[in-house]
Amino acid sequence: MPAEFHILPEHNLVYVQYSGLMLVEDSLKAFGAYARHPDARPGQRHLIDLSRITDMERDFARVMQLQATKGADLAMRETETLMVYFANTPVSFKAAALAKNGWSASQGVIAIVQETEEAALSALGLAATSIEAMLSAVLRQTR
Repeated sequence: MPAEFHILPEHNLVYVQYSGLMLVEDSLKAFGAYARHPDARPGQRHLIDLSRITDMERDFARVMQLQATKGADLAMRETETLMVYFANTPVSFKAAALAKNGWSASQGVIAIVQETEEAALSALGLAATSIEAMLSAVLRQTR
């Protein structure tokens, strides 16, 4: 699946991972599924992992439409949302910069881009050294 998410309530975190060609339609579907998920909560931090994308949709009007849709939903929550984009390749960095610049403080979103997993996790206040280690630890706790 090109876009998937996992809600980690114990970390107040939503982990979103993209792979392959990053399409607006996939983002809309994933965000809609997240918004309807019973564990979705206002103020959850988001870690958006773009490290596995190979390219991105270049319809910038649709990208801005996506940001507006997500922004409208997040603004209704009346609490700030921290979005940390993990981007470690030229194409993922371009996608992260486009996404980051699509947010405004008036939407209640604080968006930053980090180039290493460790920096992304640290920005979220998480002690894990890698995303895989964090996810593995959560899976061990739920068994």
